[in-house]
Amino acid sequence: MFRTLLTPLRLRFDSSPRSAVTNQASAPTTAVEEEELDPEDFARDVLIEIMRISVEKLKQAESTPVRIEVLLEIQRIMLQDTPGATKDVFREMDGFMGLMNALSLAHEQGLDEGSVIECSRLAFIITSDAMTDHVENAEYFKKRVGYSAVANAIQSLVDDPDTVDYTMGLLLSFAFRNFSLAGAFKSIRNTAISEVDTTVREIVARLGGIKRPGAVGLLCRLTPKLVGDDATMRFGVLRLLELLSGTTHRNQVVLSSLGLALPALTRFTEPGTPELERSALQKLLRRLLDMGATPDVARLLFQRVVREDNILDAELLEVIRYGMKSRWLEHFSMESPASLTLTEEGVKGLPVTGFTFMIWVWIKELPSTTHPIFTARSNARTILSLNLRGDGKLEISTTASRDVGVFRKGQVNKMRWTHITLVHHPHRASNPTVRLYIDGVLNDGLNWSYPKFESQPQAIRYTLGDDLKKTRMSWCIASAHMLSFPFADDLPRFIHHLGPRYSGNFQDPLLVKFLTYEASTSLNMYLSTVAAKMTTPAQQMPLMKVVRDGLAISESTILFSVSPHNCPRQEPETAAVVPANGSNREFKIAGDVFVVKAACLDLSLWKIGGAAVPLRLLQVANTPHEVSRALGVLVDGLRNSWQNSEDMERIRGYEILASLLRPKAQMVNMTGFETIFEFLGFNFRSPEHSTVVNAVAYRAIALDFELWSHTRQEVQRVHLEHFTTLLIASRYKKFNVKQRFAKLGLVRKLLFALQTNWYQPEVLPLVLEALKSAALAGFSKEDAIKPIVSYLAANLHGSGLLELPEDESAPAPSPQSLLSRIDYKDPREKAEHVLEALISLLGIPALYNKFVTVLPLTRIIILLLGDRPSPTIANQILILISLSIKMSPAFARKFELISGWNVLKTVLPSAWDPTVNEAAMDILVGEKNKSPEPNGHAASAGVPIACPYIVPTIFSALQAGLVAVARNCDVVDDSDNASWAVESTMEVLIEELIELHASSGAFREVFKSQQTTQLFVNSYKTFVLRVTGAEQVNHRTIRILEKLTHFGLALALDNAVAGAQKREILDILQEAETVLAPSTEKTEIDPQLVSDKRPLRQRIASARFSIQIGDRAVVKTMTRMNEWRMTIQSSERKRLRKNILDLRENRRQVSRLTEWANLLTSERGLWPNPEMRAWRLDETEGPFRVRKKLEPMNDASLAIRVDTSNQNMRSVEAPDSDAQSIVQVEVPPWAESYEISATDMDDRQLAEEITDDKHRRVRHELEPGDVIDAVTTVARIAGVDSSPGLLIIGRTHIYMLDGLVENDDGEIVDAHEAPKRLFFVPGSIVELDGPQKAQRWSHDQIVSFSDKTFLFRDVALEVYFKDSRSILLVFLDKQRRRDIDQRLLNIVNRFMSDAIPSATPGRLRTPRFGKVFQQKSDELSGATRRWQAREISNFTYISILNQISGRTPSDATQYPIFPWVIKDYTSSTLDLSNPETYRDLTKPMGALTDARRDAAHMRYTNLESVGEDPFHYGTHFSSSMIVCHFLIRMAPFTNMFKTLQGGDWDLPDRLFSDIPRAYESAATDIRGDVRELIPEFFTCPEFLENSANLDFGVQQNSGERIHHVKLPPWAKNDPLLFITMNRKALESAYVTENLPMWIDLIWGCKQRDTESLNAFHPFSYEGSIDLDSITDELEREATVGIIHNFGQTPRKLFTTPHPEQYDYGIRTLPIGTVTGIEEEPHLLVQGGRSFSDLGPTIPVGELVVDMIGEKIIPCPDGVLCAPYRPHERLEWRAAAGQLRYVIDQKAVQVIEEAFCVCAAFADSDNLVTGCSDYTVRLWRLVRSSTVRLGLSHIMRIHTDDVVSVTASRPWSVVVSGSKDGSAAIWDLNRGIYIRSIWHGDGGEESAVRLVAVNDSTGYIATCSRSKLCLHTINGRAMAILDLTIPSAHDSIPPMITSLAFHEREYSPLGVLATGGSDGSITLRTWTADGTPEGETAKWEFLTMRTMKVRAVAMAERPPAVTALKFFGEDLYHGEETGKSFLWALPE
Repeated sequence: MFRTLLTPLRLRFDSSPRSAVTNQASAPTTAVEEEELDPEDFARDVLIEIMRISVEKLKQAESTPVRIEVLLEIQRIMLQDTPGATKDVFREMDGFMGLMNALSLAHEQGLDEGSVIECSRLAFIITSDAMTDHVENAEYFKKRVGYSAVANAIQSLVDDPDTVDYTMGLLLSFAFRNFSLAGAFKSIRNTAISEVDTTVREIVARLGGIKRPGAVGLLCRLTPKLVGDDATMRFGVLRLLELLSGTTHRNQVVLSSLGLALPALTRFTEPGTPELERSALQKLLRRLLDMGATPDVARLLFQRVVREDNILDAELLEVIRYGMKSRWLEHFSMESPASLTLTEEGVKGLPVTGFTFMIWVWIKELPSTTHPIFTARSNARTILSLNLRGDGKLEISTTASRDVGVFRKGQVNKMRWTHITLVHHPHRASNPTVRLYIDGVLNDGLNWSYPKFESQPQAIRYTLGDDLKKTRMSWCIASAHMLSFPFADDLPRFIHHLGPRYSGNFQDPLLVKFLTYEASTSLNMYLSTVAAKMTTPAQQMPLMKVVRDGLAISESTILFSVSPHNCPRQEPETAAVVPANGSNREFKIAGDVFVVKAACLDLSLWKIGGAAVPLRLLQVANTPHEVSRALGVLVDGLRNSWQNSEDMERIRGYEILASLLRPKAQMVNMTGFETIFEFLGFNFRSPEHSTVVNAVAYRAIALDFELWSHTRQEVQRVHLEHFTTLLIASRYKKFNVKQRFAKLGLVRKLLFALQTNWYQPEVLPLVLEALKSAALAGFSKEDAIKPIVSYLAANLHGSGLLELPEDESAPAPSPQSLLSRIDYKDPREKAEHVLEALISLLGIPALYNKFVTVLPLTRIIILLLGDRPSPTIANQILILISLSIKMSPAFARKFELISGWNVLKTVLPSAWDPTVNEAAMDILVGEKNKSPEPNGHAASAGVPIACPYIVPTIFSALQAGLVAVARNCDVVDDSDNASWAVESTMEVLIEELIELHASSGAFREVFKSQQTTQLFVNSYKTFVLRVTGAEQVNHRTIRILEKLTHFGLALALDNAVAGAQKREILDILQEAETVLAPSTEKTEIDPQLVSDKRPLRQRIASARFSIQIGDRAVVKTMTRMNEWRMTIQSSERKRLRKNILDLRENRRQVSRLTEWANLLTSERGLWPNPEMRAWRLDETEGPFRVRKKLEPMNDASLAIRVDTSNQNMRSVEAPDSDAQSIVQVEVPPWAESYEISATDMDDRQLAEEITDDKHRRVRHELEPGDVIDAVTTVARIAGVDSSPGLLIIGRTHIYMLDGLVENDDGEIVDAHEAPKRLFFVPGSIVELDGPQKAQRWSHDQIVSFSDKTFLFRDVALEVYFKDSRSILLVFLDKQRRRDIDQRLLNIVNRFMSDAIPSATPGRLRTPRFGKVFQQKSDELSGATRRWQAREISNFTYISILNQISGRTPSDATQYPIFPWVIKDYTSSTLDLSNPETYRDLTKPMGALTDARRDAAHMRYTNLESVGEDPFHYGTHFSSSMIVCHFLIRMAPFTNMFKTLQGGDWDLPDRLFSDIPRAYESAATDIRGDVRELIPEFFTCPEFLENSANLDFGVQQNSGERIHHVKLPPWAKNDPLLFITMNRKALESAYVTENLPMWIDLIWGCKQRDTESLNAFHPFSYEGSIDLDSITDELEREATVGIIHNFGQTPRKLFTTPHPEQYDYGIRTLPIGTVTGIEEEPHLLVQGGRSFSDLGPTIPVGELVVDMIGEKIIPCPDGVLCAPYRPHERLEWRAAAGQLRYVIDQKAVQVIEEAFCVCAAFADSDNLVTGCSDYTVRLWRLVRSSTVRLGLSHIMRIHTDDVVSVTASRPWSVVVSGSKDGSAAIWDLNRGIYIRSIWHGDGGEESAVRLVAVNDSTGYIATCSRSKLCLHTINGRAMAILDLTIPSAHDSIPPMITSLAFHEREYSPLGVLATGGSDGSITLRTWTADGTPEGETAKWEFLTMRTMKVRAVAMAERPPAVTALKFFGEDLYHGEETGKSFLWALPE
């Protein structure tokens, strides 16, 4: 019955369109079928129909209550429908739009708040339900509805304060799919601020993870509406965000992607933010920065951390420090089910050759069951699967086996990045066939069959992650690669060391550059471990091959490579595909994958300034806390970033760091110390794992003892102790010693530190301990033995010997530090401590043996002992002898052979004290208290005697001691000031002798030598005689006498003693008793006891034994030793001096390294300097030697030069084999020569010849590997200034270094310090304080050179370079110039053979194709012919004549000469067709009026009549005074003018201030001058403006202040217009016709013509003055003054009248050219066929001129052909960051992470790239056997991606356009920033996407979407066109898509062509003709013609013009269709 009721409903339902779910056939169903319908299906159908009706109702509902009812109905249906079929209908019926509609209309007028809230609640819940677990709906919402629709829908609800809280609560609930929290914000608003924290915590506890990131994004965008001015709500929201970001990893990445950091940071740094809020903001910032910071955030962070008063903001510094520790990188955040899938069509299975799969993963929690990591499927079959199990183990399953293979040995760790590599070999021969590497280490292997191949090609799907809902896992992927071959075992280790940040495709041969310091050290350690076990050389290991040449993986073997780097930054939830690296394929995203574009703060740091930024923080830091924090920021910025590390090395940052720390040494606390040393590799947690990871930084910082000795004492202590840890205690000590300390010379450095007074006495023991460790670790001849022994020999004796002259020991204070005086207080004491340390080391047998093989120990002992040793020295030397006896039985005999024992006997007694006494006894008896050994001797033998040779020394000491005792014997016992040291020492000695005599038979044997016994007898006798003669004897002396007598008696009774000596002893005994016991009876001794009982033979032997080597030998030995010591001292003194000077030079250099800081304080730096920028004329020349470019004057230089040597500090080196480095050959004892004279060789052994480096001052300027061939002092001439300097010719480069000269000894010194005669050039004005340039050019940059005269002396030379620079040098004499001439000639000839036309500088360029006009003997006639044929302009021709006649812009006395051409300076418009406008060029300036002609004639005849050399004019048409007078407003001529005027301005009325007046003075005024013009009047408007605001004073007659130069009315107050018109006049028909006559006057047959009134002062002509012949100083100066004032007439070039120009054809075109684009643009016609077609999908990116084939080559985007070498091209892929150089289709070099976005060749050898890391890079192509791209400069100023770049070689500029809204102008030669052209503040509208430079004028065109701009080369704005204004026929203005200048050597018009997106090409010129009367000139663009390109058949519109190029008088265009066409003029 139920069915019958619903039948009408069914009928309606069936006729409606089918639902996507029911999918039933639409044929009418029969009654039987209907009966069979399943009840469940029926119920579903009913629900579907009800849903349909409800959605329809919702759309039609008129009021909110109705909507609520319908929404409740829809919600009920969705809840009942478990399979979700109704959700499809809901989507198809536009239910989502209905919901949006309901939301937007919920807020009706007069409706109660409850209904509004209920309606919006239901709308949100249904939207959420409709998408939950329904992929199609979720996708539909994402793509078709979007959050922008939600934002619009809830706009009114959010605007209403009553509903905003609940609406935002709903949005929050929607984002987390939890609607129980809709009241979250309401509850926060109603809470007291103190309770907010608790409320928020409760909310967060219930929220969990973000399910819909887009909703959170919307929530954050709408937050300001929610917060308003409510502090409680603001605090609540901040806490909510902060706590949420800490809940799960996904929450953190989502919140970090929403751009919250910038507003949070702005608010945090605003003054007046409440403290509570600041604290919440700081915590939130930390959370957000944990995921990194975009460059904008980083920029703001660093800008704000340095406050205006140059003090650091402590809180922000803390935030930066925290952010720098972030290590998150770009990754895919995966919440399973989540997957990335790539499909490969048409394959039969996995690669036949085997495969390698690699992936970087980070796992939050291990899965509960098995989770797929990587799967390969064909159809439904799984070919291979790599899974992660719950226990962290990995397993593999393939079609080849039913089993699952488990890798049981290793496991994947959680919460860290892990690198997994799976290698599968295809053949059983490889054992095992499957290998698993975890973190690069082979972990486990299985023998597993390779998956079978299919019979037919099929599609294979590679899936990362889980696309089936198997198990939950929260994890991340950084990158994954699959290669079609199995890796060798070492390679995964290398790739793991590249780290998860590496995103390339392993194409770069220099992969080692991507290693961090730690990674390269780890590989080095691994290599040294492996090399130790291997027999083959380390160089042949596979790993070393990778280090050398890269992995050499061909791109065809990469099946896929994926990382988030290629994903664009986009709104959350919008990513659906991920591009695969290096190919056009894409991975499809399924499930919950979030692309995290985390920008680590260190990467952003690179973009905003690199390593210099944290260095600047350190420079500003002012307290220990700030210093340690700034150090933390610096090292964290370097630790993981290869770019910042490279940058730090490039700017010599580690040396700068040490120099910054030196003045702050007291501020380095323990935290700071630990920060630095942890970075250097020291491990404070477990010191035994310490090593040195960064050798460069270690040398610069850790070994700067001056720095550390001035830190706090506890820091000094740990610093010195760390050496012992590294060298002795560390587990890696072998590696540390061999690889890291091998070339550091630590021992020498410590010895140097000891010789200074840096360390306080209390710290010295630690220094010595460090020295001992250093010596122990590297105990080799050069590293330790020689340095220590030389130091000891020089310092143990004669404390004043090492004193340096006053100026040597106290170097001049450097800006950074005052080098301390060398310490001479007591070098001997320090040396004694070093001696102790050395001898304690020699106690180690291995070191002792090494020492004796290197140096002759016996002689070293005598050398160190000296002739007056201190007790300490004596004691140590005796200890050494004792050691030696123990180590080598032959030692005593060897020592005797060089009279060693006799020297001891002579020298030691004076130094005898208890310690020496003890040491001597140790030698005598060997080790103390040796118990007698039963070795066959009679028991009476007792204590054995080890070394009887010492006995004479002991007795000599006894004798000396007794003499001293006897001298003091009458001192009273209790005397206060008496010292009894000698007495007690002697007493002990005698007691020991008595005891020995009693206990040792061997000792008694000693007395068989009569000589020895006699020593005792004599001393005893002398002593007794002295004592008996004394008036009184103290008790001590008596005690000594008693013991002595006791010993004497023992000897007298000893059978070994000779009879005569026995009797003598007895006689003395008798004497002694008179003192000892004057009253008692004399002792009677039986004569039998004392008779000599020895047989005769024994007596003779005893006497022979006693014959000692005479004193002569001792004297000889000692003399030799003293000579040797003097030699060593001299050599050590030189070494010390050299070290001090080297140190001083190094400090001086580092203190001058300011580029790194200049960049940060430049006008666009992080901390701009508010100073006004001053400008000067750049010496770099444009075409035909035009100088008009300005360069910044006050920035020292913003260039960071990159040494192109491929020296990488983080490189991996093959370890030395042990055999070479440590083992030294043991020398047999008999090999030592015993001759005393053998010490001759010792002199050479320790006294090295220390050669002082005379070129020390300039070494650092040399290019790596260059060697100096010749050095000469020259004067570099600039204008009138002469800067003394050095010209250095190296093997590869030449250098010009200002301010340095060579003194008489060949040493290079400062010109300031040198006598003037060394550098003074007669007649020059020496400038020592000008800009001290250091210029360098490689040999191949020299184009040519020419001899010049300077002040008529033939001693000058001008050298021209390819980079448009030149230098004019004056030599001290002709011979020196000849020598340099010859060297330069050899260099030029060497490079001429392979030169390319492009190499020729712009000054010799001709208009078309840049063909070269070579300088040859017929240069002049060639130039004249070309001028006659109109191939070159008048200006160019005059320039060439100037050049040939020896005129040069480098010398103001011979400045180029140009004519006055206009005489009309009064009209408001200039009529160039009227001859009256022009000056008469047939006459000189002095003869233009009758009055002046008469005056000239009279002067000539008057002089002639008195017999003087006659002349017409007392002044000249060109002199240095005239040049400086005209250029007074422009540096450097401003100062030159003052110099010529004697240091001050001239009278204001005589200064150049008014062009009409200047002409009047030169042309008509009878008292005026006869000057002609200079080239600047035709090229450089800047010289007419007083931009530096100089105060020239006030004119007397008008009272007007002199400022800018007054221009004629027709110039409309615009210097540029004046210059343009003047040049037009110069090129006019009138001037062209009359120019030959003017040339005759200046260079030709009328140069001294009386008829033409053209004779000047005789001194002005060449050959009239010889300065060298004038010896009188005053006369010479006067003559020089005459030359400066009277000027110099140029060399005569023509002897016959100059020919005229041919006069037919169009005058502006060369003869033979019928018509031109500028003359008749309307004649241009598009060619019928394209001349090139790249393919319909490849737009033409660039049109390149092939100069060789003289044709145009179209290049697609990302490709650029090299000019002159069309077979070479550059390719780049912006996404992959790869740059490749391709020759003949083969890549010869790949550079990864070059971030290239755009590129341009400056010439065939120089390239410039614009990069997505905000930098512009200059590259040099180095051509040898192969072509290499070497980076030469990295230029920073932009604050966003660089998207366009161009370079002009003729003007030496680079122009780069960026998304930041600016175009930057750079100097191509020096790589420095000049200025910016602004289009706006950034964003799509103002991004400068097109840039062009006109090579003939230097004009710069830049174009963004908003405007097209034309500027001069100096950034002066000319014409600006607003592109946002639509034209009459276009509603939306078309975009300009290409840009090109028409190039002519001179063009009166100028043409700029633009191509549009609508297929139009517009030719524009620019003009100021439309300026209203009386106003300043206004330039504007003028359209000459607009052309449309032909549309392709069937196309709706013409194609966009993507490239334009003029080539001669033809125009070429390239289209988006890939085709290129020619537009030509009719023949």
